[in-house]
Amino acid sequence: MIRYVEEKDYKEITDIYNYYIKNTTITFEEDELSYDNMRKRIDSIKKKFPYIVYEENGAILGYAYLNYFSERSAYRFSLDLSIYLKNGELTKGIGSALYNEIENIARKKGIKKIISCITLSNERSISFHKKMGFSECGRMNNVGYKHNAWQSIVWMDKDI
Repeated sequence: MIRYVEEKDYKEITDIYNYYIKNTTITFEEDELSYDNMRKRIDSIKKKFPYIVYEENGAILGYAYLNYFSERSAYRFSLDLSIYLKNGELTKGIGSALYNEIENIARKKGIKKIISCITLSNERSISFHKKMGFSECGRMNNVGYKHNAWQSIVWMDKDI
């Protein structure tokens, strides 16, 4: 079931995100977040933008949200997408379900463009975004340093 985030979900969301911080270059954050820090982030985002979770049998298997691409007012119709799935839950259709729901919500709110910044080595995410109708619109080489290696990013976007 997909639904809007609730405070009871914050701990599982923190755990999902911290897995990616510790073990991957999918996020460029290097220090795990405390529950309190994640709570503040979620509360701030959900005041203005959609933040949804995928729940199955009482467990959060993934989440997605939109946030500012830039806080300058002219960008208000273009939002940044984040989707994270619990480790072990890839390739089950959860990401697609979350994306389709967040796009529907965005469209109803008058959003015109969804943007995503992806670590270039995250080929699975790049393929996913292409499947969802995104196109590459830019690259930046060696902009982050994590896990003892320089990381590059690709920007992808989709008009909705």
